[in-house]
This record gives sequence, C-alpha cells and structure tokens, in this order.
Amino acid sequence: MKPRKTAAKAAGTNFRPMKRFLLLLLPLLILPTACRDRKEVDVADTPLPAPVAPKVEEPVFHAGFEDMEDPDTKVYMDGTYKVLWDAGDDITIFAKTTQNRAYRFMGATGDVDGDFEAQVAADGGSPAIDKNIAVYPYLASTSCDSEGKVTVMYPSTQAYREGTYGPGAHIMVAQSDDLDLSFRNVGCGLGIKLYGSGITVSSVSLTARGGEKLAGKATVTPGSVPVTEFVEAESSSTVTMSSATPVALGADAASATLFWFALPPVSLSQGFTIYVTTGDGKVFERSVTRATTYERNYVYRMAALNVVPVTADVPTVPGVYWKYRSGVTPYIYNAGVDQISVYEAEGNMWVRYLVTEGTRMYEVGPVPTSAAVNDVVDATYTETAGSTTVRSAAVSLKVLSVGVGTMTLVSEDHSYFVLKY
Repeated sequence: MKPRKTAAKAAGTNFRPMKRFLLLLLPLLILPTACRDRKEVDVADTPLPAPVAPKVEEPVFHAGFEDMEDPDTKVYMDGTYKVLWDAGDDITIFAKTTQNRAYRFMGATGDVDGDFEAQVAADGGSPAIDKNIAVYPYLASTSCDSEGKVTVMYPSTQAYREGTYGPGAHIMVAQSDDLDLSFRNVGCGLGIKLYGSGITVSSVSLTARGGEKLAGKATVTPGSVPVTEFVEAESSSTVTMSSATPVALGADAASATLFWFALPPVSLSQGFTIYVTTGDGKVFERSVTRATTYERNYVYRMAALNVVPVTADVPTVPGVYWKYRSGVTPYIYNAGVDQISVYEAEGNMWVRYLVTEGTRMYEVGPVPTSAAVNDVVDATYTETAGSTTVRSAAVSLKVLSVGVGTMTLVSEDHSYFVLKY
C-alpha cells in the first residue's frame, strides 16, 4: 500500500501543473465555437424594439345641449323634439388653441349627452386662445381665429334622413373654460311636407327669392346666442336635399312626408321657392312669396303640399301653362273645337284662345311681332270665365323659341305661353 501511496504522491506531484494547463485550455477550445454561432445570426432580421413614447393623457370632454325652446331644433330628432347624439359623431374642438382637432362621441345613438375623446394629438405649436370652443359637425376646413370666432361651412347639399336632418347638416357651437360643453344651435329647421299618391322624390331644393344666403362659408361668433355672418362671395341662395333612393310620399295630407332642412337664421324678404324632382325625373315647384323670418333655435313646418309633377321639358302644344310646374291644370288648345283670335296694332299682337264650351278666354299681350329668342317682353295675362275675371296678372316673359306662326314664352315662375298666330 505504501508503494501505491508513494506512487500516487508522485503522480499527484506531476498532475497539478497539467490540471492547470487543461483548465486554461478549455475556454480557448469553447470560444471559437461560440464565435461561429454569432456570425450565423443576421442582425438585420432582428430589429431593435421601437422606443416607447410616454403616453400623453388627453382630456375627455363632456357635451350636452342647451335647453330648447318650443318648438325646438335637434340633431337626431325623436317624437318629442329632443336633441340626441348619434354613435360615432365627430365634433371639432379647439382645446384652448386654434388647432382643429377631431373628437368622437363615445356613447350610443339616442344619448342626450356623453363623452368625447380626442382622435388627433395636440401639435403643441398652435396659438393659444382663452376658451375651449367646439363645433358640430367636424370638418377639417373649420377654423378658429385668435378671438374665438369660427369659420364654418353651411352645406349646400343635405342628405335626406327620415324624421330629422341629414348627418352633419345642423351646425352647433359651444364654448367653455372647462371640459363641460353645452352646445348652442346656430340655425333653425324647416320641415317641408309633401304628399302624392304613387310619387317618389329624389331631391328637394329651396331657393331664397330675395337672394338671401342659405348655404356656404360663414363666420360664427359663439355665445349664448351665436351670431352668423356669411362670406358673400362664397355662399349661395339655394340648398338642396337629396336621397340616393327616391323617397316614397304619403298618399294624402294626413300622411305627408317631412323633409327637414337645416337652415341658418334668416329673414327672407320675398319668401322662397321649393323645387321637387321626382324619381322618374319630373318636376314640381311652389313659391312662398310672403316675407318670413326664421329664428335660431326653432323649427318650422309648412302646410302639406300636393306634388303634381310634370315633365321637365318645355311644353310645345299651343296653350297656356300657368305656373306649369306648380300643379296648376294647363289650358291646352283643342284644334277644331277652340278658337284663336289675334289682334295686331303698332307692331304688337294680343293672342286670345277661346273655349266655346263654358265661354272661357285666355289672352296675353302685347307681344312684339318682331320678338326674337331671349328677348324679354312685359305683357298682361288675363283669364275669364263668362263675365268673371278669373286671373289678371302682369307678366315678364322671356322668348324661348320663334317658329312659323308660333312663339313660346316663359315667366320666372315657369308659366309657359305657347302662342299660335
């Protein structure tokens, strides 16, 4: 055992240097293998994670509506004329800067108030203003100056929506020092009631007869009573409501269909004209000639109109088509039964149609015998039944066409006179 012990001791004496040598060599043997593994990884395929920006907490605004007068206006109408939001409605908020930022309604359709969350981050560089100012609906073109006056667009085309205004048609504004907004109605509503059995409507237009502005670019000063001023060169006297699918009218006045127009507050010195285009391309029009004022925060409804559409083409058969597009039954000359009487004097003529049955007479004149297309003629139209004058009116007529022994003239209200002489 001793020799073994002696041998072991001897071997142990020789082993320690070798052990140290192997321990030093081992990392060198491993290192080249590890380097080869790293070279096989393509660093371009493993991008560094994007830096995480600190989250900016945007303020949440809460919006409702002003107490409405009776009758009142509304964005989404119900049977009691309350103002209601649509889910996903977007508004513009100038959050104490002149930056136009979209905020979205987070509630449900039919809510009377609710929260709005920012959809656009603050730019940090827009000039500051001293209040929060909001505008419905959101439009990228809406702007705000340093004094808090906003520039908006009253739409010239509104979409038909049953029982209410079209989306985005009715403009409202609000201002506040905090995150609570109470919207004020900038304009008013006008309900046009139409009926006609079997009639469908693709569009309805309103035109101010006195040239007052109903649509286009305007500035609005927010406040308890918002004030609107149109930019004259960028505004229009006509607003049109259209429907991609023609709207079926009720058959009688009791079931008339309402077309709600959102209008600015306006005083119409000469009233307005309604133009209706039916689904089959025919037309109907009616004028309201009395001066009328439409106030902010009210809705108005007209008496129901019976739509009697006619072809949009100019009549060609001789006769008198008094207010042709307004549903008035025209007089059409019946050759071989009716009579024509023409009186000429000093280069003018008076044309008279005589209906022997009922002794009815239709006369217009004086009309220059030399009248040419596009000339304007001032004349008098007279209609009698027996000894009773049914209608007598001064008319300004434009000559549309002149043929051999025929002339067609039209008035501003689309009364056509197709004369045979």
